[in-house]
Amino acid sequence: MKVVWTRKAENSFNGIVDYLLDIWNIEIATSFVNTVDHTIKLIAKNPEMFKISEYDNISREAFITKHTTMFYRILDNTIEIEYFWGNFDDPEKINELLKFK
Repeated sequence: MKVVWTRKAENSFNGIVDYLLDIWNIEIATSFVNTVDHTIKLIAKNPEMFKISEYDNISREAFITKHTTMFYRILDNTIEIEYFWGNFDDPEKINELLKFK
């Protein structure tokens, strides 16, 4: 399946990578990027492998690390990466972030 990223996904992903580079190191940031890449490849082969989100009942939640969840949607023959969520962030904010265009 084709995979596309929303601007929110790009921004949140880049924010996490920047944070990892600032606070940790290149190895940790690279590991995160590789884990995301691997997870997206798995999702492209089996889009329904992760559970439907309780936040909107449309998106799916892919557990990336104990600190990060990736939200995505299945749209016809496309996987849309929506947002990368810090699991320790305020859960009240996720509903606003997952609002669609």
